[in-house]
Amino acid sequence: MSARPAFTESDYELIPELVPQSSARLCTAYALANRNLPDYYAPENAFNAWGRYADSMGEALLAQSLPAIEDATGLSLFPAYSYLRIYCEGSVLPKHTDRPSCEISVTLTLGGEAPAAWPIWVEAHGEARAVTLPPGDALVYKGAVLPHWRERFGGRFWVQLFLHYVRRDGEFADCRFDGRERLGPIVPGQDPRSGNLHRHFAANDPCPCGSGQRYADCHGRPADG
Repeated sequence: MSARPAFTESDYELIPELVPQSSARLCTAYALANRNLPDYYAPENAFNAWGRYADSMGEALLAQSLPAIEDATGLSLFPAYSYLRIYCEGSVLPKHTDRPSCEISVTLTLGGEAPAAWPIWVEAHGEARAVTLPPGDALVYKGAVLPHWRERFGGRFWVQLFLHYVRRDGEFADCRFDGRERLGPIVPGQDPRSGNLHRHFAANDPCPCGSGQRYADCHGRPADG
């Protein structure tokens, strides 16, 4: 399997209706219902949101969506992990790239309550672009390479699901399942990686691979081709 020229050139690709809108609405209702469970979501105070690593629904969609993501990118992939997030009024997602387990990332809009769809911004080859994703639509992108962010959210809530993959023949293949034995939910606080599951790395942060280099000079360095 060889990479699709469009994905290789732009580092991202839009996938309309990765899930049907009716399914996206159901997933949104599910995500909001789980707010009533104590400690189900972890607070993400840095950008006014709530998140859940390896939610059961997210892990199921991670596996189910694999063929569609491979088709969109032309890459043979391993699933890494999923992350479910609820953004709140005033949320801002700083410009960043992600850790190696997010080599090939998918951001999937499930639903929200806002005056208009809330775009994600990406910067490819020095050009910034806002991408609007209605419920059910997704964007696949090179998460560890492509800077991406969101400007201030003016709605009531916005539910987004992240699906992360790594190339089977790539340098991060050992990040399959994100270091877990299998896909599936974990008990928060009982995983030794819990403090580092979905953190965003800035250019001057130490690279998570342990090389001792800055992230920007190691696995945060733009890939060739």
